[in-house]
Amino acid sequence: MELDGKVALVTGAGPNIGGEIARRLALAGAVVACNDLGPQAAQATVSSIEEAGGKALAVPGDISDPASVVDFVGQVVGSQERIDVLVNNAAITIPKGLLDCSYEEWCKVTDVALNGTFLVSQAVARSMVQRGEGGSIVNIASTSGHRGRRNAVAYCTAKAGILNLTRAMACDLAPHGIRVNSVSPTKTGASVGGLQPTGARDTREIPLGRLGRPQDQARAVLFLVSDAASFITGEDLRVDGGSLATWGTRSQTPDLAASARQEA
Repeated sequence: MELDGKVALVTGAGPNIGGEIARRLALAGAVVACNDLGPQAAQATVSSIEEAGGKALAVPGDISDPASVVDFVGQVVGSQERIDVLVNNAAITIPKGLLDCSYEEWCKVTDVALNGTFLVSQAVARSMVQRGEGGSIVNIASTSGHRGRRNAVAYCTAKAGILNLTRAMACDLAPHGIRVNSVSPTKTGASVGGLQPTGARDTREIPLGRLGRPQDQARAVLFLVSDAASFITGEDLRVDGGSLATWGTRSQTPDLAASARQEA
């Protein structure tokens, strides 16, 4: 799955899932533009890519601000002359439910995760259509978009919106040779937007018996943007260890760590 000669833009490309996606695409041969709200976070990923022999550039900016989006997308197109791959990864969460989530907090989460995905996709898709050589877009959704959970009303709603935004985008852009898919991660072993794993219960609810890793998501994204997935569009790839397969029930996967302690 080679991406030689391709240019990719990854939002939310700081540490964790976004940074790993950026590194994986760079290792496959793409020049990767790393976007993050924080310039230092974007540059840290660029430095990591360059140390590994890849090519990257930092394009910090606020994906929830239309003017900022036009600016950093323009920077990439201006310096690289094209964008072949877009990965919309940036998101935040505020752990509050319906009764205590303020409207301002609701807007803060949805402006980044959902509206930001729309704004960046629109700007990049327009440049892809103008160039006329197709492209690929992957939106990072979540298992939280497939089902509700407590104390995450804005996040669950935004991620559910991304799932259907992906399908609508796929329909709109297919005539232009642009494929659009999504990836739904489950909980990962590192924090994501303030979410922290809560211990053994997390792994018991995942049939494969472990939390996800950023590498799991990065490999899925690389597949979807590669020629190996050239006839796939409008799909959601669940990289969740089987957690959604057990929806409505608790997995019977044993607590392997507890078993090991007992045997010791």
